[in-house]
Amino acid sequence: MEVQVTGTYLITIILSSTMLASVLGATIGIFGQVWLEKIRNKAKKEERKEDKVEKKEDELTITIASIIESIDNIVRGLRGLYYDKILYLSNRYSEEGNITSKELYDLDDLHGIYKKCLNGDGLLDKEMDKVHKLPRVKSKPCSREKMEQLLREIMGVKKKVGEESDV
Repeated sequence: MEVQVTGTYLITIILSSTMLASVLGATIGIFGQVWLEKIRNKAKKEERKEDKVEKKEDELTITIASIIESIDNIVRGLRGLYYDKILYLSNRYSEEGNITSKELYDLDDLHGIYKKCLNGDGLLDKEMDKVHKLPRVKSKPCSREKMEQLLREIMGVKKKVGEESDV
């Protein structure tokens, strides 16, 4: 059996093949475009996520910098307060001419915190040296005025005997 291929049939086959190839190519092209668009959308979505993450990182960096600045200000304030307290106490003990072991221990503790924790300078070292040279006493006597004041407070009396009242 011989198959005769006529020109019309051959043209039909060629046109069908070409049409099939065109449809197949168009379909592949459309799927390719859809797939490419999905990839682009996904990339844009990832980029937006990265932008959000970068924005959050920037916000956190600013927040951390603000916290560090606040802590630095607090430390500077505390350093000033410690400086003032240590200077006041060392001058007071020098004026009294003596110091108890407890007072010296407490003052050394304040000075240690001032130097190590608050990065204090060496300006108080001379004052501390003076205090360390003071004679140690077991306790300090209470002055008569202090005793009278304490008794008045305990008894609820506001004025010394013999003082005029405001009435």
